[in-house]
Amino acid sequence: MAQTLTDEECETLLACVDTVAPSIAAEELKALAPQLADEVSEDTIAAFAAEVPSSIESLREDLKYLLPSQLPPAKLADLKMVLGLLRLKHARTALMRKIFDSLIKLSSALYVRNSDLVHKAMLYEPKVTEPPAEGHFQFQFADPQSLDGQEFDAIIVGSGSGGGVAAKQLSEAGMKVLVIEKGLHYDLAGQPYDEREALKVMYDLGGLAATETGELGLVSGNVFGGGSSVNWAACIQTPAAVRQDWASTYGLPYFKTQEFQEDLDAVWKQMGVSLPKKQNLQNQLLMEGARRLGYAHAPVAQNNGNADHNCNHDCANGCRSGGKKGGVHSWLIDAAKAGTTFVVGCSVRKILFTKSRHAKGVLVKTPEGKKIKIKTSRVIAAGGSIQTPALLLRSRIPNPRIGTSIYLHPTNYVYAVFPERTHPTEGQILTSVVTEFANLTPSGHGVRLETGIMQPIVSTVLMQWHGGKEYKANIAKHSHMAGLIAIARDRDHGYVQLSAEGEPIVHYTTSAFDQKSVLKGTVAAAECMLAVGAEEIIVNGRGVKPYKKGDDFAAWAKQVEATPSSAFGSAHQMGSCRMSSRPGDGTCDPSGAVRGVQGVWCADASVLPSASGVNPMISTMAVARKVSRGIVDQWKHGDAGRARL
Repeated sequence: MAQTLTDEECETLLACVDTVAPSIAAEELKALAPQLADEVSEDTIAAFAAEVPSSIESLREDLKYLLPSQLPPAKLADLKMVLGLLRLKHARTALMRKIFDSLIKLSSALYVRNSDLVHKAMLYEPKVTEPPAEGHFQFQFADPQSLDGQEFDAIIVGSGSGGGVAAKQLSEAGMKVLVIEKGLHYDLAGQPYDEREALKVMYDLGGLAATETGELGLVSGNVFGGGSSVNWAACIQTPAAVRQDWASTYGLPYFKTQEFQEDLDAVWKQMGVSLPKKQNLQNQLLMEGARRLGYAHAPVAQNNGNADHNCNHDCANGCRSGGKKGGVHSWLIDAAKAGTTFVVGCSVRKILFTKSRHAKGVLVKTPEGKKIKIKTSRVIAAGGSIQTPALLLRSRIPNPRIGTSIYLHPTNYVYAVFPERTHPTEGQILTSVVTEFANLTPSGHGVRLETGIMQPIVSTVLMQWHGGKEYKANIAKHSHMAGLIAIARDRDHGYVQLSAEGEPIVHYTTSAFDQKSVLKGTVAAAECMLAVGAEEIIVNGRGVKPYKKGDDFAAWAKQVEATPSSAFGSAHQMGSCRMSSRPGDGTCDPSGAVRGVQGVWCADASVLPSASGVNPMISTMAVARKVSRGIVDQWKHGDAGRARL
């Protein structure tokens, strides 16, 4: 039976949520957020100010049933322990400090997810994108049970950026291909139009995934198409400094060749990548702020099929218009037309091997919990940098490098408040980048500034909490905000290991070096926004109060750079099974083949040698194309025999 929180535990957690977002006087709220008075009705102001989260019935249901179902057993046990400690009169201060930030984030997510008044106070009315009436591709999915004992030339585990490319390349070469996806598929009409529902059904652990300590939230897709279905459509080719670093540090000359550039260009062409035809206000502000400061900046191309695309941040919910040409609306369509078989809702528990350590199939858990075996002599792991090492570890592959080098692009949010409305969720999400601080070292480590998604849950969870009154006031300022992100190319890495249940645990602490990069970017983002008229800057960092126009900026910036953030996030996970020419330095060889066994390759972001420094979709797809060529070549030469279970 699924575990739930007890009534006593629910009441304790509800008390935490009520502390984060307490009832306050309407006049006090208007004084803290004067923007409200002219734009929101008096009734809404009064109701939002007075609202306490524990009065929301759907939130209580989430606490009792949804939250426990989304947390791994170990994390649920930790939460139960914390709630028990909170009921004690005396708990160690150090321990309480450690769990404070995690509880704040969880409480904020629960409240914003369930309060309609939050949306009204934000003036947030998501525009429902109507899918095209006709012309969109209808995928067919196999019954998992019908696949038991069947054989394929290749099985691809995962349908994201790398898996989609591999499926197209292998099937078009004539191979019999099966793609197994852990998440589900939502056709255009059935996709969520609201962030609240999308987080529940399209993201790993309902959007609540985090590193082992809770220091970084981990955003990763758990849906057909993987991260390419829920990313922000940003397309950036691998920077020159990163290509040089990968070639020299890991003995991979491919990244300095015309072959790699041709793979990047082929990916670009496949998805119809082009520069945005217009920038929303948030992106205009970043570009203009950078221009006024003399910072290097540029527009960011989009994979929108060379067409106009105005999704109003719906790309993070799967893109109901179908305009974003990620896996589902590009690579996977071609794969389906070439004969690829797809199955969803299934978890590959392990790769099966012969006595001579050659792949012979996979063990799959169906949605009903049954175990089936499917035969193949070629397995392509493409479940992402968290799930791919977990699969290889569960399969007991004798390779000590598996999972030992995960990079996360630690990211900090910067919120700028303007006197006028900014309409922060209208238009395309990320169409501009500031690269002034991208190369703080010769090897290309540094920080880039981009615009961030401003849907309610994500934008509030990553905001530093300074008290209940200020929290509600910041919600009320949302319609006057611009959200920027400072994304570091992390030099230092963490690792992935398995829980007792065989699920991945990500261990990662942002190093002092990488903290410095992120916080330098945080200050630079604030400078850009102040240059274009922002009146207030809110950043993450325990004890760092918001900067307000007229304050001593130099003193405030010095405090920011000296105060590590307590709320970094990560939407990019890379390098956990990296390729390298040296066996002691990489899970995979330069072809993407996993060392220690035969017939297994990695073709997702896990195979990247280290952090890409930019949104990794394009780099991942290009490398997956190279890996796929090698697999096709081996298949054509017939050097893998028939699989036998």
